[in-house]
Amino acid sequence: MLDDGMELVAKRLEHIPNSDPPAVRVISDNGFYSPYERTADEIHIVGRIRWFAREI
Repeated sequence: MLDDGMELVAKRLEHIPNSDPPAVRVISDNGFYSPYERTADEIHIVGRIRWFAREI
């Protein structure tokens, strides 16, 4: 879970190598949403989402 400067979202982060200033790509598991980039200073990690499921 992270605050990307616009809202609180549940996304994956990918470091963008050799970026100046340091940046990350914000990626959704839902293909409907396109990835976007933010500088490391604009991203504030709030927590980690953990999920466990099984068939009953």
